[in-house]
Amino acid sequence: MKGVVEDPLRHMVKPPDGPVVLTCCQTTKGPLSIAVHPTWAPNGAARFLDMVSSDYFSSKIAMFRCLKNFLCQFGLAGDPKLNYRYKTIPDDPSWLPLGRDHRQNEKGIKRFQKGYFAFAGGGQNSRSNQLIVALKANGPLCGGSPWEVPWGELVGDASFQTLGKIYTGYGENGPNQGRLHREGSSAAIAEEFPLLDYILSCQIVEDGRHTR
Repeated sequence: MKGVVEDPLRHMVKPPDGPVVLTCCQTTKGPLSIAVHPTWAPNGAARFLDMVSSDYFSSKIAMFRCLKNFLCQFGLAGDPKLNYRYKTIPDDPSWLPLGRDHRQNEKGIKRFQKGYFAFAGGGQNSRSNQLIVALKANGPLCGGSPWEVPWGELVGDASFQTLGKIYTGYGENGPNQGRLHREGSSAAIAEEFPLLDYILSCQIVEDGRHTR
């Protein structure tokens, strides 16, 4: 796909081959281009693309739990009513090797690479509308939680520059999930957490599933 150049040293193991759906999200810090790979995690990829197609991200999605050199969690709707739209989906088989012995390979490439996207979950078949993106390559992620299987990855220098600008100063002390679920991206939360970043919109730019 145009604009997506595969680095042979990018992944710990060779990912499943297949079409790529290129999406672009606008954030308060700049653009994030995401290559969605339906063959990596069919259920996860389909859920994310459904969220994109339904204009879900235009509700102003708070990047509420961003931990320096680890990950950023987001996905709760800016409009609280939208949180009830998405039920849980079944887990996808992990294309990454699981367990403590596979945190990195012989070349030092860690399991969950910087810029990988996955859904957050709290157990088997628990994924719904919360997502994570890795801010730094990480070995433990997806090791014992197969529901964290990546379905997409960040692409392009501009996207990684944006990722590096996302505010991580609140860490674990940002707005909690319960409050976001009730209030959405409210004015009160914006006033209390003025440095919080948001996803403002996402759209499909190029759909490799429809090309030959």
